[in-house]
Amino acid sequence: MKKIALFAAKCFIVCFGTLFLLFLLNLRYEQVRDNPYSDADKFFHINEYPDIQICNLGSSHGENAFKYDSLAYSRGYQCFNFAMSSQTYDYDYAILSMYRNSFDDDCLMFIPVSYFSFNNEVTNEKEEQFLTAKYYTFLSPKYIPHYDPYIDIVTHHLPILSAGEDIAKLLPFSSLSLKVFAAETSAALSPEEQAAKEAEFQEKALNRYHRHMDEKEEYFLQERIDNLNDILAFCKENGITAVLITTPYTSMYSQLFSPEFKEEFYTTIETIAADAGVPYYDYSDDARFAGRLELFSDADHLNNEGAAYFMNILEQEIPEMQAFLLRATPNRIR
Repeated sequence: MKKIALFAAKCFIVCFGTLFLLFLLNLRYEQVRDNPYSDADKFFHINEYPDIQICNLGSSHGENAFKYDSLAYSRGYQCFNFAMSSQTYDYDYAILSMYRNSFDDDCLMFIPVSYFSFNNEVTNEKEEQFLTAKYYTFLSPKYIPHYDPYIDIVTHHLPILSAGEDIAKLLPFSSLSLKVFAAETSAALSPEEQAAKEAEFQEKALNRYHRHMDEKEEYFLQERIDNLNDILAFCKENGITAVLITTPYTSMYSQLFSPEFKEEFYTTIETIAADAGVPYYDYSDDARFAGRLELFSDADHLNNEGAAYFMNILEQEIPEMQAFLLRATPNRIR
C-alpha cells in the first residue's frame, strides 16, 4: 500500500512540476512573442464605429482594396473594413452574425469575390489552426464555425503549445537579432528597378496561383457558394445594400488562370448574383490597373495609392454607391 501511495505521490509531483514549468514558459513566451493576430485587433474597437454606413467583407483583397480615409475622415461617413487575410465566407458570415447590431439602417456593403473564394484556403491542419485562431480572440464561441475547445485554450491561455519555431524566442540569444531597414523607393523606377519589380511580382503571382490552385479536387465548393448565399440573405434581411465585386489584379496574376476556369468562375458568380438580385462588378482585368505595378504591393493586392484610386473609381462608376452617397447623411462622430 505504501508503494502505491509513494508511486501516486511521485506521479503527482512530476505532473504538477511539468504543468508548473509549462506555466512559467508560457508566461515568458507571452512576453517575447509577436502578436500573430494583430490584424484582428480592429475588432476590439468596433464599438467606436456605431451605425456603420459603408463597409466590406473579404480576405486580403478586400483588406487592401478598401481604404475609407476620404469617406470617413473628410466626409464623415461611418466606415469599417471587416476583411482579414485568408478570410473565408463562413467567417464573413460569422462576423456579420456577431455584429448584426453594428449596421446603420441604410448600409452599403462590398463583398469581394476572388478567384479562390470558392475553394479551400488552407493546405493542412496546422495552417488551418493558425488561420482560424485569430477569430477566437474576438468572436463568441457560438458564432465560430466548427468551434474547437483546444484552439480556444491555446489561443487564450497556452499559446506556447502552438509556438512551433517561435519557441526559439525563449532562448537567451534570440534577442540579439539584426534590424533590417528597407530603403525608400523613389517614385520613378529605373529600367533595372522596374525589371526587378516585375520579376518579384511574377514570382509572387506564381506562388499564390500554385497555393490556391494546386492539388484541389474542386475549385467551386457548394459549401462556399452556400456561405455566400447566406451572407446575401443576411444583407437582404437587414436592409443592407450588397454589392459583389472582384478587385483589381495585375495582368501577370490574372493571366495565369485558364479561360475554362474563368468561364466557370463568372458563371458561378453571375448565377449567385442573379438569384439574389444583387449587382456584380469585375475589375480583375481592368486596364487602368493591370499593367501599373506602382499601384500594387504584389501581384494581386493594391497598395495605398492603388486603393485610393480604386475607391475614386467606385464612386464614379458604381450606381449603388452613387445612390447611397446622394441619399445618406454622414453620421460619423468626430
